[in-house]
Amino acid sequence: MIEIIKPGFYTLIQDIGRNEYQEYGMPVSGVMDRDSYRLANYLVENTSGEAVLEITMTGPEILFLEETEIGITGADMSPMINEVPLEMYTTILVSKGDVLSFGKLKNGFRSYLSVNGGFEVDKKMNSRSTYTYASVGGFYGRALKIGDVIPVGARGSVQLKKVPEILFVKPFSTTSVRVIKGPEFEVLKLGEDSCFFSTEYRIGNNSNRMGYRLKGQSIAHDAKEMLSTGIVNGAIQLPSEGMPIVLLADAQTTGGYPRIANVIQSDLPLLAQLKPGDKLRFRKVTLEEGQSNYFNKEKQFNGLLGLSKK
Repeated sequence: MIEIIKPGFYTLIQDIGRNEYQEYGMPVSGVMDRDSYRLANYLVENTSGEAVLEITMTGPEILFLEETEIGITGADMSPMINEVPLEMYTTILVSKGDVLSFGKLKNGFRSYLSVNGGFEVDKKMNSRSTYTYASVGGFYGRALKIGDVIPVGARGSVQLKKVPEILFVKPFSTTSVRVIKGPEFEVLKLGEDSCFFSTEYRIGNNSNRMGYRLKGQSIAHDAKEMLSTGIVNGAIQLPSEGMPIVLLADAQTTGGYPRIANVIQSDLPLLAQLKPGDKLRFRKVTLEEGQSNYFNKEKQFNGLLGLSKK
């Protein structure tokens, strides 16, 4: 078990999400950065669906009530055990009574903490993911608080390992995000597609796990009133004022704004590590290029880390 001494800014229990309930209006939710999530579970030899802690912007302080192994991936928040700095992306043995804490955020925005055996909270709709807007899943459907005691699963045998540096989260001054055309791309007025792909956007302060509201050049369009249509992770909607919204893990399942583009699956983890004020540009690729990038990325993960598809 672990005990939360300080919760950090926004610490949630998350797993891969609930993928079979969108037709009932339930978002997939789950981790924002699936790459870092998979790497964290790899470090402690968990199965691919085990729950982790998703830590946003500032880290928690955690007391370990039993000996175990942990892994920390994603954003570098200067993790420490008993005030001694830790190496990220490597298996770490912690003892009963050890305290994990975090310091300055050096890069990225979200860290992922895994424990040997995963976090043993009840599943809701086949997932332990937290969807706070409906108080579903995770630990009582909410972010963690001071005094929470969270059980972990049965501890297994773990070999110490490291993640190759090529898979670490890396900082960019401006992140290039690849997108494919969306179903309503044609609502853009003549020449506005060039504006969309040439504008440098900033993540707005009113962004969250539901979506990133972007600030930059307004995009003119001819969209008329639409019926609500299906939404997937990474869909880019264009409201009437012309400022794009990138929909993310906790987004609604349907929406009425034009879907002008969609972030390719391989680049969604890049978005997850952007914070308010960070800059990005969109780069157009074909559907075939997006699929090829996804295939190559999965091949890299499975080849370098020996990740199974359990």
